[in-house]
Amino acid sequence: MPLRTAIKWFHLALTAILLIIVIGFVMLNSGGNNRAEDKLVSAQQISDSTWLYVTEYSAGGATVADAYRYYLSGKLEGNVSAILAKQVPFLVAAGSAANVSADGDNINIKYSGKVFSFSNSVVYKAKGDTHLPHINFQANN
Repeated sequence: MPLRTAIKWFHLALTAILLIIVIGFVMLNSGGNNRAEDKLVSAQQISDSTWLYVTEYSAGGATVADAYRYYLSGKLEGNVSAILAKQVPFLVAAGSAANVSADGDNINIKYSGKVFSFSNSVVYKAKGDTHLPHINFQANN
């Protein structure tokens, strides 16, 4: 009988500890990277149907570097920051001084600095047409 009681208490304690660990993990990872807090830094037309939008995320505090997010899209109307918060940036970097140009569906990007993430898979709609540009990316550190 005492062994059965000890096993019950051990099971209860182990379950409580695991529950606390799971709740802590969820709380630590739920903060996320809220793009709604981003500030629009630049909106630049780079071709007839393509616009480059750059937003700045600076809510990381003193220990986290500012991040600049680069988006390709058609011309956006209304609350641009709210629209961009729902899109995925193709480039996230530490600086906002990328040299971006377009030649048809070829987007040429020259960037000097730290790159946090890059994706050459960009699809967007502009003037009713779907665009899948070819991105040439050159980075120097």
